[in-house]
Amino acid sequence: MTRALAFVKRSWLAILLFSIAGILLLSAAKGGSGMEHVLQLRAELDQANDRNFRLVQQISGLRREVEMARSDDATLERLARRYLSMVRPGEVLYHVPPAKPDAKSSADEARAAAADNDPKD
Repeated sequence: MTRALAFVKRSWLAILLFSIAGILLLSAAKGGSGMEHVLQLRAELDQANDRNFRLVQQISGLRREVEMARSDDATLERLARRYLSMVRPGEVLYHVPPAKPDAKSSADEARAAAADNDPKD
């Protein structure tokens, strides 16, 4: 009888220990610092690495452009025209604002006004 009692006590202890271990594993997997969080952080790290790579490429291109501007007069002139709106003597610079996609053009408005004022037979 004592053997049976000891077996039951040991099995309950094993069940209790396995239950606690299962709860701890679920908590580790689903908790705030669990696997989901680790996967989220890895995705953020991948995004940051991609952005970093693009920025390094952009910096490299800008350094090449600066070096070309220092050594090539045509490149320097092109950059001055583009970014500083510089012109040569005798040239005229026209700034055309970009069209607004939502606004109607004045020609469309004039046509609409003329159509409203036309007498219908």
